[in-house]
Amino acid sequence: MSDGHVRLGELVTFSNGKSHATGQGTAYETYGANGVIGASDRFNAEAHATIVGRVGSYCGAVHYSRDRCWVTDNAIIATAKDGVNPRYVYYLLKRLDLNRYRIGSGQPLLTQGILSRLAVARMTRAEQDSAASVLTALDDKIAANGRIAATADELVRARYEELAAAATATIRIERLGSLVRANIPPERIPRDANYIALEHMPKRHMWLTSWTDSSNVISAKRRFAPGDVLFGKLRPYFHKAGLAFVGGIASTDILIVRPKQDVHRGWLLAALSSDDVVAHASAVGDGTRMPRAKWPDLAAHEVPWPDAHARGFNEFVKPLARRVEAAAAENRTLACLRDTLLPRLIP
Repeated sequence: MSDGHVRLGELVTFSNGKSHATGQGTAYETYGANGVIGASDRFNAEAHATIVGRVGSYCGAVHYSRDRCWVTDNAIIATAKDGVNPRYVYYLLKRLDLNRYRIGSGQPLLTQGILSRLAVARMTRAEQDSAASVLTALDDKIAANGRIAATADELVRARYEELAAAATATIRIERLGSLVRANIPPERIPRDANYIALEHMPKRHMWLTSWTDSSNVISAKRRFAPGDVLFGKLRPYFHKAGLAFVGGIASTDILIVRPKQDVHRGWLLAALSSDDVVAHASAVGDGTRMPRAKWPDLAAHEVPWPDAHARGFNEFVKPLARRVEAAAAENRTLACLRDTLLPRLIP
């Protein structure tokens, strides 16, 4: 094209992923339509590939892999051609908001042909490198903060398991926390309230650092406060339990448990997010396709009790939680800056 634009297919080679690789290896991450879904002993995409969701609700989602990986047939592999910055390709595809180019209604779909024909602004390699460098620096810092949260999670779990193994007593969960029951009708919910649904709760991760606003909420919710522990009761085997850093409203598919004493918050958090409690909730949940845990079953469940060590455990958890909260706040600022710069650096 001669008007300062170029077809995407001139910059990027597209290929469809393949069905799950055979074998049980863990050498390479496996990507589906919306990111990593497992691991494989084989790879079908080279390092620095961009992965684009091809079908379904995550059609158009964009992810980047620094290393070789396996990409399933639910996604498309985007490989930078010679002379094109691979990281620039990732940000370019993010910038294009690919979901709007999907076809089909019942099963949204993106094809290699659709992607290849898209017109984008022509950028020199120097311009690509400059834009990618700035945006990558922001994303690298966001990733580093994410590792802080993951490490804090591992430390709390390890200390909890150590004290639980040495405990000689047990305690019912209902003695550590009480259920917040009151519903709030939609007409009383402020449009800018923080809203946490199950999709905002990461699996087996005890810090709740993501939420959205309540502008699209149309049904009753429950109010939670900073320091409450939220437990996903729908399909509890998804292992969604964590500490709220902000106040707001939560889906009624989430149990809100408030510590009865501040000194017990750490143990309540670790217990509710432990493998034992999640396994118990999964075993006693009502329903087969969509099981739900009930508070009475959780409340009566006995967990190890460290007695004299409970206060010390809480003091161990508090500074870790504060560090994770600070990192999460920084990430929100960094993500906002990145998203603001993206269309300016990559027109």
